Amino acid sequence: MLIEESYINRTENCRCGESGKYRPFTDNTGELYKSLVKEYGRCIGKIYIDTAEGVKSVGWVFQKKCKYDDCNKYYLQEVWVTLYKKEDTIIKNYKYIA
Repeated sequence: MLIEESYINRTENCRCGESGKYRPFTDNTGELYKSLVKEYGRCIGKIYIDTAEGVKSVGWVFQKKCKYDDCNKYYLQEVWVTLYKKEDTIIKNYKYIA
């Protein structure tokens, strides 16, 4: 399993960055979920995609109040965590001069 985290400052409505895909410490989604709640706050929703079989849940949205690093103000942070089964398959298609 792989996960990817997207960080959003909901107070300013701006995206702050992404983690990139990486392997979490466990493949157990229940254990992973509990650790993400501890780190990123309460779960406020799920991430869904449309598939040929219908709508499918592929992750969670977490939210908590965080303090800015450079001042004494707070903001509402959202972290969107998407789960993937495996690495992307990359196919290279070369166009030769001939």
